Amino acid sequence: MTRHILIAVIACLLLVCCKKDDISAPPVITGVSLLDPASTDSTFTEALPGTLLLITGQNLGGVTSIAFNGLDAYFNPTYNTSTHVIVTIPDDAPTEATDPQVPNTIRMVTTHGETSYTFTITIPPPAIASISNENALPGDSLIIYGSSLWLIDRIVFPGGREVTDFASNEGGTRIGLLMPDLGDDTGRLVIQAKYGNAMSDGPLNDHQSGDVISNLTDNGESGELPVFNWGWWGAVRTSDATLFPGTRGAYLQNIFGGVGANNGAWWEGNRSGNFSDVPMFTADIMTKQASNYALKFEINTKEPWTAGICVLRFGDNYAYRFMPFTNAAGQVFDTEDKWQTVTVPLSEFRTADSGIEGTGANAAVMGDLLKAGGVVAFTYRFITEDDPVDVYNAAFDNFRIIKIK
Repeated sequence: MTRHILIAVIACLLLVCCKKDDISAPPVITGVSLLDPASTDSTFTEALPGTLLLITGQNLGGVTSIAFNGLDAYFNPTYNTSTHVIVTIPDDAPTEATDPQVPNTIRMVTTHGETSYTFTITIPPPAIASISNENALPGDSLIIYGSSLWLIDRIVFPGGREVTDFASNEGGTRIGLLMPDLGDDTGRLVIQAKYGNAMSDGPLNDHQSGDVISNLTDNGESGELPVFNWGWWGAVRTSDATLFPGTRGAYLQNIFGGVGANNGAWWEGNRSGNFSDVPMFTADIMTKQASNYALKFEINTKEPWTAGICVLRFGDNYAYRFMPFTNAAGQVFDTEDKWQTVTVPLSEFRTADSGIEGTGANAAVMGDLLKAGGVVAFTYRFITEDDPVDVYNAAFDNFRIIKIK
């Protein structure tokens, strides 16, 4: 039964069953429940914004206003009887998260009096959408993006390191803090808050584990354990910490310019990154859902990125058209000379359609993307289509495949 039909049915029952109001008696709320009769619970004392409620009581006819924590809510007078009112908590009702002194009350005004009822408007549990740099160095600024990031007690990093010194924005969509020193510990970040916990979709400090396709650091080089697997061509491999500060060991720099429109010659002019085949998984991975995994890496732009397509490829059949500027403000992607983590669910990789890579059918299982036995064959290539590229200068590091679900 749909929500609208349910409301209509219950409203009809209420209208049939209601008694005439005693307009001389003040209203009294005796309980609040969900609208579904099967869910009626006399101990129901809290709900999320947007929840449809059934208010039960005496002498409730003639309601003129209903407010949740001081914010008036819309209600349909048709569904108002002497014993019941149907009302939805406003989506923007004040909560403890936005006002520590919130009264936690429902206030009802009728033509013959008013009443209040203690009721708590809760908030959803926190959720993490992304982390600015999952491989940040100790002391670097870190931003956690998400929703309902309110009333947080602590943030727990790998190795059980707890951070309580952080700043949240008013909208609950962002937390700023400094990256603690994690040593060699790798693991997922956990936010512990009053109304629940949240966990990141991938481990932090993951630049030298078995998840990594390549961190570009070779044997005998410093900064991190070597996970090389690079094909020795297509980009400038460097460990210059002054050119792109904030990473460990070596990384790839792609720097080129003067590339005209519709130029697919990715093998020219420092426009690709080519890696050796890597046996990363066991054979049973081949039937797993691609949507449960993601490609992650760090990027740092020295120049704003406004045109050109970075084609991320697994094998010869599946590709993702990485163009972060298309959804950025002003269609300009710029990390402002800072490293930033990119996450691409593997189900977003597509076959070719009409000769254009990454525009066809989505990958369904990991076997679509990997070679037999779980071998990873990964590359990236820069091409242009309608728009030329005057200058491109960015660095890439820590390509890895992470289980996100």
